[in-house]
Amino acid sequence: MGEQTEPMPLQKWAMSNEPDKKLNYASSYWGQITFVRDQVITLLARDYEEFKRIGATATVIATHTSKSVKLPVFRIVIEDRLEITMRCNFHDWKISIKSKDPVEADFMGLFDPKDKVSSTCCEGFPKDCIYGSYAANKREFTVELVNQYHVYTFFWLFSHQVLNIAKKEGRG
Repeated sequence: MGEQTEPMPLQKWAMSNEPDKKLNYASSYWGQITFVRDQVITLLARDYEEFKRIGATATVIATHTSKSVKLPVFRIVIEDRLEITMRCNFHDWKISIKSKDPVEADFMGLFDPKDKVSSTCCEGFPKDCIYGSYAANKREFTVELVNQYHVYTFFWLFSHQVLNIAKKEGRG
């Protein structure tokens, strides 16, 4: 399924585990690293200082392999109230949310709120980071999103409806 590792800062892990450039999917490796590092964290932050704080929590907690490329399982923590675990296997994204408060949001059909993601589909996730459906528990849930555009939209909706981040002009 994957290998749990000692949490390592995202950028350090990425530099230490860069795949062989001969692999077909090697270029996609950096795409998902920079997407999480630069786009997802930006969506979760109110300003540059918060971006730096959240970015400092972005770690790799485990790994999995897809298309012969070793890939990260990301962890992002916002203070002591929210923990995000996520991974991409070049086919889809799995995201687990663990929140102190219920997540009340309209995710606009990005996923079926009643769907429970099978643990066998959460490659690399530590077992204690795989939850049930959003409908069953709005504090701890795991969803499957089909592509990076859906992930971006998920976190955009999450930041506006759950974190109540009022974005400055040009950021959302």
